[in-house]
Amino acid sequence: MQNAAPASSGRLQRGGKDPLQIVVVGAGVGGLVVSGVLAHKLGSRVEVTIIEKNADIGGRLQTIEEGGHRFDTGPSLLLMPQAYRAAFRSMGTQLEDHVQLRRVEPAAYRVFFHDDAAGPSWLDLLYDVQAMAAQLEAVEPGAAAAYLRFLANAKAAFDVGTKNFIEQDFRSFWDYANVPRLLPLLGKVSPIELLGPHAARMATYFKDPRLRALVTFQDLYVGLSPRTAPGVFSLLAATELLDGVWYPLGGFKKVGAGLLEAAKAAGVSVRRGTAVRSIQTSGSSVQGVLLDDGTSIPADVVVANPDLPYVYEHLLDGPENQRKAARLAGLDYSAGVIEFCWCLDQPLPLLSHHSVFLSDEYERSWDRATAAAALPQRPNFYVAAPSRTDPSAAPPGGDSIMVLLPVANLGQMDARDLDGLVAKGRAAVLRRLAEAGCGDVESHIVHETVTDPLDWRERYNLQHGAAFGLAHGLAQLAYFRPDLQDSRIKGLFFTGASTRPGNGVPLVMIGAQLTAQRITEHLSASV
Repeated sequence: MQNAAPASSGRLQRGGKDPLQIVVVGAGVGGLVVSGVLAHKLGSRVEVTIIEKNADIGGRLQTIEEGGHRFDTGPSLLLMPQAYRAAFRSMGTQLEDHVQLRRVEPAAYRVFFHDDAAGPSWLDLLYDVQAMAAQLEAVEPGAAAAYLRFLANAKAAFDVGTKNFIEQDFRSFWDYANVPRLLPLLGKVSPIELLGPHAARMATYFKDPRLRALVTFQDLYVGLSPRTAPGVFSLLAATELLDGVWYPLGGFKKVGAGLLEAAKAAGVSVRRGTAVRSIQTSGSSVQGVLLDDGTSIPADVVVANPDLPYVYEHLLDGPENQRKAARLAGLDYSAGVIEFCWCLDQPLPLLSHHSVFLSDEYERSWDRATAAAALPQRPNFYVAAPSRTDPSAAPPGGDSIMVLLPVANLGQMDARDLDGLVAKGRAAVLRRLAEAGCGDVESHIVHETVTDPLDWRERYNLQHGAAFGLAHGLAQLAYFRPDLQDSRIKGLFFTGASTRPGNGVPLVMIGAQLTAQRITEHLSASV
């Protein structure tokens, strides 16, 4: 690999009349937002170009269609709509001009349990606080009051966590651990509530393991277990129950298309079907990018959107970058995911738009299965049936069912065991659906698409095929995640799920805006 470039010809010298050149590698959500923000805010002072290797934009935010069935193969539920609105505003437009949102009603989820004594059962996560409290009280005396207390603390965790950690750009550890900044927060939320193990914190509210599972399964979103996730992730339940779970009509491809429209309207140029071979450097500064066809594109700033380990291992040369790639690869990564997309010739009315099936093996089920033998009889999994909110997602008389089954990532398993794990996982999901009352689902599958951790790795260059990227344990939260810019290479910045503040579309959008601010400051200081 060769990524050194000759010195700039002078056309892009700072202080000259020509605009500064910004190249964004990758048109994922982060790449689209950071490019649109920079183009909108800096205007004619910059030229922003996105280079995307695939024909489709949006990164993991993809939608596929088959015979009138539509599936969101990446994000499938929309949380924190205010983060989406803020991202579009920062690009000079409004979310509603591009995407129509509809709240998932009347409940955020239906959560299915199975106990040998009681048999199949479910609870709905209702937005109506009093109805939800009464539902829990019927399961466990005293749970109504505990739920109200939980909800208040979860809302405080959301407010404190979002404003003081997620939306903050920490430049140093002392900035992050600033005592005068942190002290006032102690009166709003207990540090134990934020930092203690999530499962242990919820045990202080509910005795029934089903109710504890009901408010911790959201850890699945970030590929964690309630045993290892910090209690701050109660903020996920808070935003679902208080702000609601939403869906973009037409599927998540509408969000990607809207971001692309906004970026182009701001003046961004997009080149699809073009792979970047390397990020070019000279001394301690970026010089541009080298494409697979041998073309060099000069740049004053390069923003890398791919998974961070991939950037250092494959797009940057030199021993220090390879050592950085190895260090990143050795961090803690989220779960792998096996995804099933099933086109059905009949609907499954028992399922809500979002359904979660939780194992009766409350402890073992959170251990990531590395092979078929390690998978519980009834594993935890998530099911999306978007036609409940958007009828266009399935043809009349049919259904579109997407299943996410968390398993080990490729760094935790032998890939040769994957086929057996997929087969057993598929059988377990179908069996569990039948137990819950959905009938013989397999006989109604007319088309099936399966995505496993190998596919996630190959399709999106994800380390270990971990669909959610870097995990969010305490050692990899906020300031402790990889920084938004390289400390050695001037002009090299990052955006996406593997950097700050974390994964999930809202956090990536927030991080992209923070990266854009860093770049703006960098360019102002450099001119």
